[in-house]
Amino acid sequence: MRTLTESNRGRIGLMGVVVTLLVIAVGQSFTSVPMLFATPIYYAQFTDTGGLGKGDKVQIAGVNVGLVRSLAIQGDKVVIGFSLPGRTIGTQSRAAIRTDTILGRRNLEIEPRGSDPLQANSVLPSGQTTTPYQIYDAFVDVTKAATGWDIDVVKRSLDVLSHTLDQTSPHLSAVLSGVKGFSDTLGKRDEQLKQLLANANKVASVLGDRSEQIDALLVNANTLLAAFKRRSQELEALLSHVSAVSTQIVGLVADSPNLHHVLKQLRTVSGELVKRKNDLSDVLIMLSRYTASLTEAVASGPYFKAIAVNLLPQQILQPWVDAAFKKRGIDPEEFWRSAGLPAFRFPDPNGIRFPNGAPPPAPPVLEGTPEHPGPAVPPGSPCSYTPPADALPRPANPLPCAVSDQGPFGSVPAGFPAPFDVAASAPNPDGSAPTPGVPIAGRPGQPPPDVPGTAVPLAPGPPGAREPQGPPGPLPPPPTPVPPGPPAPPGPGPQLPAPFITPGGTGGSSQ
Repeated sequence: MRTLTESNRGRIGLMGVVVTLLVIAVGQSFTSVPMLFATPIYYAQFTDTGGLGKGDKVQIAGVNVGLVRSLAIQGDKVVIGFSLPGRTIGTQSRAAIRTDTILGRRNLEIEPRGSDPLQANSVLPSGQTTTPYQIYDAFVDVTKAATGWDIDVVKRSLDVLSHTLDQTSPHLSAVLSGVKGFSDTLGKRDEQLKQLLANANKVASVLGDRSEQIDALLVNANTLLAAFKRRSQELEALLSHVSAVSTQIVGLVADSPNLHHVLKQLRTVSGELVKRKNDLSDVLIMLSRYTASLTEAVASGPYFKAIAVNLLPQQILQPWVDAAFKKRGIDPEEFWRSAGLPAFRFPDPNGIRFPNGAPPPAPPVLEGTPEHPGPAVPPGSPCSYTPPADALPRPANPLPCAVSDQGPFGSVPAGFPAPFDVAASAPNPDGSAPTPGVPIAGRPGQPPPDVPGTAVPLAPGPPGAREPQGPPGPLPPPPTPVPPGPPAPPGPGPQLPAPFITPGGTGGSSQ
């Protein structure tokens, strides 16, 4: 181990003094190194300090973050320095002097804004600062405003106000009593009000939690309202179309006065069908039974016989049967009478036949129009029935039923009104009587039946189509009898004796 000598003590003492001086110098210079321990200072320009002093708090969003370091006057502005240890603010930040306590203590409120950081020792301009409004400023403003007042006018206004208050004192006392009662009620219902506010808070919380659903509901409601709007436009168009249809129906009713009668008759028919529904159901039941029997009859062999009696009345069915099976030699006027054709529907005897030889049309009727609203032929009049054989329309009297007094059950003394709405042709005594019609309509070897109307030349047709039929020719010779064929070969089973049949065609299994 080395021992300290005199020379070592001096050297060590000198080094200790130097180290101490260095430590003191470095300690004094720490605050001048901003990147280590120095706190940056920021400045803001205000038009007035507003009672703010050095050492007051600096807050951001109500949290203390620094202190006011300095206040200095620069021209007509006051520059206030403040520190924000460990925090930075943007160049667009806002600074405002606020009241911190009810005793008037102030603080500096900072509202950070901007993305570019504010450098240390930089200044926020006065356009980004706000000075509070103080009582002194209020007094100054009141003094300035009261300078131009008219004292006499103010006195009169105060007198009027005092007089008005005197007159309203009873009502004012009642109002104050009501306010007192209201305040007492609020005091008594304190717990209920607290519960109401708590429930309102819960409702607000639920609404806040369901904000997305409420938003979606409003969006869907908007969509629904848009759909309602479109549907309202479509309904408006539909109503306009319905109005147009109703207008057309009104015009149709006005132009067709018989439409009411048609609907009335239709209602009568429908009512009759309703009354006869049991009969109709019975008819369908019998028809099903008849169909089953007919099906069995058809399926029982290669042929069947069926008869349907009383299907139609004889006077209606017989002319059609005659027309279907005879086809020729039918007297048209007798056919019309048998079919029950009314007299005014018979062909006009003074008309001209069609080019194919058909009889002329019936006289036109005037009905179903505003000028002729009623039926052309009154029901029950002679022209509404089939004419007798001796009163058929002829050229000299094209409508004999118009002057007849004979009804279906005998003569009518008072007679019937003439059918003025049937446009019959004028009597023509020199007119053509019924003459033979198309030659092919007659039976073979006989002339064709007579047809009313003036005949016209027939258009050319196929060969023999409209030629008169001559007498029938000779019958063809009978066919040559076919000799019997060889007997059939025996079958595989036991053979039974064949029936004995004599050459005369008699005999059988019993002989």
